[in-house]
Amino acid sequence: MLLISSNPPTTFDELKIFIKDFVPFAGTISVLMWIWYQHYLFFIRFGLRDASTTAINTIVLFLVLFYTYPLKFMFRILVDLYQGLITSNQELLNHLFTETIHPKDTASLMVIYGFGAAAIFFVFVWLNTRALKRKEMIGLSIIEIQLTKNTIFMNLASGVIPMLSATIAFFELAGNYTFMVSGFIYMSYSFVMPLVSYYGRKKLSNLTD
Repeated sequence: MLLISSNPPTTFDELKIFIKDFVPFAGTISVLMWIWYQHYLFFIRFGLRDASTTAINTIVLFLVLFYTYPLKFMFRILVDLYQGLITSNQELLNHLFTETIHPKDTASLMVIYGFGAAAIFFVFVWLNTRALKRKEMIGLSIIEIQLTKNTIFMNLASGVIPMLSATIAFFELAGNYTFMVSGFIYMSYSFVMPLVSYYGRKKLSNLTD
């Protein structure tokens, strides 16, 4: 919708800028699709439509709408940053940290992004925990109960990482390296999520053996 509602490029320079935004746009869509998938799984599995679930679902939608622009802004900065570092383009790096964002504001960006991401995943933990407490009423099987627990752990891990990053940025625990350190925290997704997934699959396997 954001793409369609924007004006089409009228010059080749505008077209190049539009194409440059492809990677940040693709990254934003990928993260939002992951969030949407969690949302889809919840309502497919449980079908809860009570007032409390509706209210919590509204919180999810609010957070996602709020989170979209900081997410795309973050991806755009990362693309320019890595492009500048890989190509040794000092002009691009100077523009990034003077016109796009000032170095003193980078920690605030990580705080906004981190707490926003953490809040979304923690709300999914909340939703799934409520469903698990109603397992008898919903009629969940043993397998479905374990799947729900796996989803809770997955979202908990997904939320703790940005929360840790935001905390480091908020208190500037790494001093002048706060932006870099709080960013590198997200690299832990590459091994934390496979470990959580392996743990969940092992629990399921024990139930089916």
